[in-house]
Amino acid sequence: MGTRRHYKSTLIRAGAIRDITRRHYEVGNNSRCYKSVWRNFVYPIYGCTYGTYLSYLRMPPAEVPREAEDPRQLSLFEFERV
Repeated sequence: MGTRRHYKSTLIRAGAIRDITRRHYEVGNNSRCYKSVWRNFVYPIYGCTYGTYLSYLRMPPAEVPREAEDPRQLSLFEFERV
């Protein structure tokens, strides 16, 4: 199986869900298992199914591609001294 491309919004949502899981999941604690984290913290916000939640956790953390910067745009911190 090859790598699969995802939409930008899906990558952002998956990253947010991984952050929520990182904050609330505890290994060996059944009251803080994946199902409990999904039921109490993820489902009320995102409304995704448990299977989708698990697939977001398995999704490799990919950087959201940035748009190319316009070279004519001035930067806030980098400037050329004349």
